[in-house]
Amino acid sequence: MKNIIIIIFLLFNSCSNRKPIKGNKHSFSADKSAARVQQLQTEHSGLSVSAFSEETDSIDSIGRFVKLNPSETEIDFIHIWNPQPKYRDQLRNSFIAAGVAIGDFDKDGLPDIFFTRQSDGGRLYRNLGNFKFENVTQKAGINSDGMWSTGATFFDINNDGWLDLYVCGFDSPNRLYINNNGKFREEAGLAGLDFNGASVVMSFADFDLDGDLDAYLLTNRVEPGSNLGDVKIIRKKNQPLRVHPDSRELAYFIQPPNRMQMLVPAGQFDHLYRNDNGRFVDVSMEAGIGGRPYYGLSAIWWDYNDDGWPDIYVANDYMGPDHLYRNNGPNNEGEITFTDVAETALPHTPWFSMGSDYSDINNDGRIDFLASDMAGSNHYRDKLSMGAMSGPESDSWFLNFPDPPQYMRNALYLNTGTELFMEVAYLTGLAKTDWTWTVKFGDLDNDGLEDVYFTNGMSRDFFNGDLINRAREILPSDDIRIKELEMWEKESPYRLNNQAYRNKGRLEFEDISSEWGLDHFGVSTGSALGDLDGDGDLDLAVNGFEEPALVYRNDIAVGSSLRIKLIGQKSNRGGIGTKIVLETTGGSKMVRYVSSSRGFMSSSEPVVHFGLGDTRTAEKINIYWPSGIVQELQDIPTGFLYSVTEPNYKPAEIDPPVSLVAKDVMFTRNSIVMKDAIHRETEYDDFLKQKLLPNKLSQLGPGMAWGDVDRDGDNDLFIGGAAGFPGKLFYNLGKGRFKGTPQPSFSLDALSEDMGALFFDSDLDGDLDLYVVSGGVECMPGDAILRDRLYTNDGTGTFVKGSLNLLPDLRSSGSVITAADIDGDMRLELFVGGRVVPGQYPEPPQSYLLKNTGSKYEDATDAIAPEIKYAGMVTSALFTDVDGDHHPDLMVTYEWGPVRYFHNESGKLVDRTAEAGLVHRIGWYNSISGGDLDKDGDTDYLVGNFGYNTKYQASPAKPEILYYGDFEGNGIKRIIEAKYENGICFPHRGLGCSSGAMPLVRKKFPTYHEFAITPLQGIYTDALLNSADKFEVNELASGILLNQTDNQGNIEFVFQPLPRMAQASPIFGSAVSDINGDGNLDLYVVQNFFGPQRETGYMDGGVSLLMLGDGTGRFQEISPGESGLIVPGAGMSLTISDLNSDGRPDYLVGVNNNGLISFENQSQEKFTAIRLTELTEKQNYIGAIIKVFFMDNSVQLHEVYAGSGYLSQSAPILFFASNEKELRVKRIEVRWSDGTTGTIFDIEQNIENPSFKM
Repeated sequence: MKNIIIIIFLLFNSCSNRKPIKGNKHSFSADKSAARVQQLQTEHSGLSVSAFSEETDSIDSIGRFVKLNPSETEIDFIHIWNPQPKYRDQLRNSFIAAGVAIGDFDKDGLPDIFFTRQSDGGRLYRNLGNFKFENVTQKAGINSDGMWSTGATFFDINNDGWLDLYVCGFDSPNRLYINNNGKFREEAGLAGLDFNGASVVMSFADFDLDGDLDAYLLTNRVEPGSNLGDVKIIRKKNQPLRVHPDSRELAYFIQPPNRMQMLVPAGQFDHLYRNDNGRFVDVSMEAGIGGRPYYGLSAIWWDYNDDGWPDIYVANDYMGPDHLYRNNGPNNEGEITFTDVAETALPHTPWFSMGSDYSDINNDGRIDFLASDMAGSNHYRDKLSMGAMSGPESDSWFLNFPDPPQYMRNALYLNTGTELFMEVAYLTGLAKTDWTWTVKFGDLDNDGLEDVYFTNGMSRDFFNGDLINRAREILPSDDIRIKELEMWEKESPYRLNNQAYRNKGRLEFEDISSEWGLDHFGVSTGSALGDLDGDGDLDLAVNGFEEPALVYRNDIAVGSSLRIKLIGQKSNRGGIGTKIVLETTGGSKMVRYVSSSRGFMSSSEPVVHFGLGDTRTAEKINIYWPSGIVQELQDIPTGFLYSVTEPNYKPAEIDPPVSLVAKDVMFTRNSIVMKDAIHRETEYDDFLKQKLLPNKLSQLGPGMAWGDVDRDGDNDLFIGGAAGFPGKLFYNLGKGRFKGTPQPSFSLDALSEDMGALFFDSDLDGDLDLYVVSGGVECMPGDAILRDRLYTNDGTGTFVKGSLNLLPDLRSSGSVITAADIDGDMRLELFVGGRVVPGQYPEPPQSYLLKNTGSKYEDATDAIAPEIKYAGMVTSALFTDVDGDHHPDLMVTYEWGPVRYFHNESGKLVDRTAEAGLVHRIGWYNSISGGDLDKDGDTDYLVGNFGYNTKYQASPAKPEILYYGDFEGNGIKRIIEAKYENGICFPHRGLGCSSGAMPLVRKKFPTYHEFAITPLQGIYTDALLNSADKFEVNELASGILLNQTDNQGNIEFVFQPLPRMAQASPIFGSAVSDINGDGNLDLYVVQNFFGPQRETGYMDGGVSLLMLGDGTGRFQEISPGESGLIVPGAGMSLTISDLNSDGRPDYLVGVNNNGLISFENQSQEKFTAIRLTELTEKQNYIGAIIKVFFMDNSVQLHEVYAGSGYLSQSAPILFFASNEKELRVKRIEVRWSDGTTGTIFDIEQNIENPSFKM
């Protein structure tokens, strides 16, 4: 049914601040806007419109937020800390903070402000216009003297059109002020909402979609956190200790790894209230919420999975886990239940979670979420606070202990349109914002992208390592708590700058705090946004600690905007839970979700704000009400506030909640295929050998290899095993069925760590043999378990370990193996890359070039490729014809090195990296795959790197540095990681970690302050650093090396970073193929790395990514919700095969310490598959080059690799499109590795290989 909307156009609102626009920033023409509104008035009903006011004459000429003086605003509010003696210890807790609520309580068109504070319940300021305010607390009926007020929310609890006010209290009953025509009366007791305890904020939502507002009460802790002596403990023989039920809100036990049980301070239980006709009933337990009491700091309702049912994120401080409660809707009894999906949906969370908020940061129509922590935004603050993160008394063990892990930094969850989020805080530049309370998203400059504002500071610097040590020096006594508290009380407040970041788009934010005038230095806590002067931009109100409240006028917004106020009928009056989607003629899509409390202890003006930049008209606005009703507005001019009333449809006409999650995906996961293929690791502590090692090197598998080992026409699979587990062989039974078959020879080598694996015909007997590289660091250098293995095939797919003399005695800890006929003798040479010297990272291991003599392989490195021997730590390699001279060259990727190019010159491999323009781009490269990405007839390369979403932020001007040398004079080499900040080189690791490995550092720097202010050269001296080996990295982007070789064979590569979303995590496995049948090669990468030392944390922000090519070398990322490709965990190897024999390319992913994941292609396009084993009698397809000529005269080159990507050998099948008329194949030519050529297919000459089917 088409919505009918009546528009009552009011150029002059009854309120003095609403004025007709006169050519201001919001409108390209007042006449055109008025004409359009008149058209809407005749076409629709149910909408009232008021124009934005003109900007003030005192607008700031620089264009920034103007901090208004209390003398200007007449807001004389100051939050003074003066608690009763029994509450002195709350100095350490979150209740030093206070909130802000903005809302038009008197319906005069001007939003008013309520501030909370510790002393008197807070103050209400009525907006008089032009940023003048009046204290009307008593006049309006707000009587809360003696109340310690915390969080505050304006909302309409009784659906009468007047904003009510809920105020939380600390150790005092919460207050509910019912608004009666601008006068309030307190009715919390009548409503059942007068909870008395450690209330932080009440967050309202209609979670059961019955038209009235329900509530979630977030709590913290009343008793001091150090008061654990009063906890009653239940002790029973041979049973874990338990806290007595009477003490559940005082403490709980956790079990740290390899330690005794630990008693952790608890908070109070949160409460979920259902609104039963105005009386609120606690339904926490039956709804599945409230299992344990934690230190809550923010609770935000949002609809993360876009199913129409409000979900809630709960941010908990310290060791309490964050919750993401998914609303399950009604069960069989009609009760609403929730499931905490944080463990499966979120890769990690903040450790000390504080404020939080949501936004569609990239305008993809999906809502993202940010939860804040207290990570220092510069080197000094970071290292000063790391005292609590190191040493035997630290809690650093906790970082990777929970599931999901908790890290001391902000977390920005990017919505993928699936049940799994990416995490992109480092990528966006929002990972470290200091001791952050408020997170507040809003389009502050009206450019169409939501920016973000953070408030910072604390009562004292409780994470200062030196102050912590001073507190520890207080001698034990009966009054130690009092003495420690007195010490902290003598310190000054921990004042910090607030921060603002402009959204630049493409998942990138820019710190613009100073330029926008929002870098106030102090202790700021709660804040709220609202259009305080009605001019169409967002102004700001901020509460603080022992300082006046801040009010900012927005003078930066130059773009146009429109604002929407919702008036619910069947839905709740304020439209809380409504989703609004705005689309522009340029194709931009913006989404807003209406909620109550957001940020920290605060609620912004309940009006939806859209900045639109230069756009003057919104093409379409869809409003998805909680009732299920959907309204559509079209051609909506900017420059206006639109008050939209929900249509009063009959219940039968209300549509169910709408879900926009993609249903038709490109790939589907098959949980049956390879369900028994599981990679398992034995836990090993790499850091015992090298305390300052950046990353573990014992968890780099599994490798995978495909090949038809039993010669039945189907490709079989080998998956490598970690140390302690044998590799596994799976026979392909056809039609997606695989069977694991024990191989006794593999079991004999179970102690070895399998890395790269390669199927090839080593003895030229017509079947595939298997080479497995041994790697890892669970041994000493040169150990026998590092010896590589060659397994020979008996012709039926049963493998026997070859005699030791088949291979030289190679005992490097290796990584990759790849093969090619370098010298044209019809035998494959092998390159085996050395990965690491166990216990001696980053010393270069030995790599090898092995030559087949006919009876065995010999080490021919010195003869064929001497420069490759100690070139660095090899991660992957690819034999490929770079320059088109029909001789295989070698591309090799390195950690702490460039992508090296070894040119084949008459059977010798010569390092031409510098000539190819690659030598200066140094990275932590993990993988390389090849393909003709721009359809110019040569091979380009996809290289996987660590990306932008880690603490490491390298560039040519600010490289990441590693020193390796003897810094103590004891003959022991140590690792020092370093970085640049403001042109000064500082160590990455803190005082605790550094001195734990090198005690001399502590002797030289007894305080964290001294260590934090000292450059690297001042800690270790120039002489020591100059004597050490130095490594640098200046490029962390994964990208494309476009091959620009000219007709004379002059080689040059042009580097092109992958789309920004691909930089969200380290890329390991990579694959190149046309997966959608458009004739262009596409890219798929798998990501994440769980090896970093624990303070760095897992690099787990990605879920894998598909990128579709356009044939010119450009790629468009495809959301996982559309592609269907979701890989949680550490995706390592990646191969292409036809898993279900339907002729389409499928993916198989090897995940470290987990099961393999298979994805089957659901494309309806027609593919052609060339199965190379059917085109040759022997297994000599390695190194073949196939050219496909299409009807549109484009040419696509394919090489057949013996391994590519990361530790991966895909099936010897080539896939390409053959569907549309212009993409039909005209001719296919092949050049075999021995130089012979042939035509596989030619439609004009009527040539078709009998084993090749179009």
